[in-house]
Amino acid sequence: MDVKKSLITALSLVAVAVLADPAPVADLSRSSNKSYAAQSSSRSGSVEERLSALERVVEARAAAQLQMQQQLQTLLDEVSELSGKTEMHSYKLEEILQQQRDIYQEIDRRMGGQGGAASQVQSSANVPAQTPANVPAGNPAAVVAADQVATADVAAAPAAVTMTEAQAYEQAINYVIKDNNYAAAIPAFENFIRDYPNSDYTSNSHYWLGQLYYQKNELGKAKNHFERVVTQYPNTTRVPDALLKLGMVAEKQNESAAAKKYYNQLVKSFPKSKPAATARKKLETM
Repeated sequence: MDVKKSLITALSLVAVAVLADPAPVADLSRSSNKSYAAQSSSRSGSVEERLSALERVVEARAAAQLQMQQQLQTLLDEVSELSGKTEMHSYKLEEILQQQRDIYQEIDRRMGGQGGAASQVQSSANVPAQTPANVPAGNPAAVVAADQVATADVAAAPAAVTMTEAQAYEQAINYVIKDNNYAAAIPAFENFIRDYPNSDYTSNSHYWLGQLYYQKNELGKAKNHFERVVTQYPNTTRVPDALLKLGMVAEKQNESAAAKKYYNQLVKSFPKSKPAATARKKLETM
């Protein structure tokens, strides 16, 4: 009986102890909420970082595109400026070429219509030097004195000025255009060819020598210079004119077959040129 009471008393004490100090219970819901919040925070931070990185990439690309657009616009402006300069230079070049063509046409016109001028100039050039004026005939002392004065004048004359390539060619052309001095033009062109064999004007010089000799009826020399234009300078603008003149030289030499050969070559090689039109007319009458 006492044992039973003791057991009941012990059980009662245990029950009271349990009620007084309950065992801790794990709050699973709170723990899971904290874990989810931490994961969400981690994911949120990762997305923000990615967005920031994307924004930086977009900004960098936008800046690069803007810079490329500016560079492209600069290049377009430079191309436009260069195009304008090219057009201006082309216009000036065409203007110079037209002036040169006008000069050549004027020379052709003058040489074609003033055949007597060359002989007049040549005859005047062949006039012997006259004795000094006011020198009494038969007076040796006076003649010697006059010679000494002439020698002194020559010594006092300034030395010849060295001309540039363009000046030398212009002088030769002016002998023909301005002065009608064909006798002086021939040595001027010959000297130019000797001094400037590789000049851009050398082919023209050969052509005008051919013209001048043709005008003097020295057909062999004229033919030689016209042939040089055709064979040595086949890419120059004077070739059609030279072929036409070679045909005319052959006609003057009564070589009809050679003349036809030159005219046909001209018509075939330069069908749209003015000399070709003249050659066609000549072929119709031969």
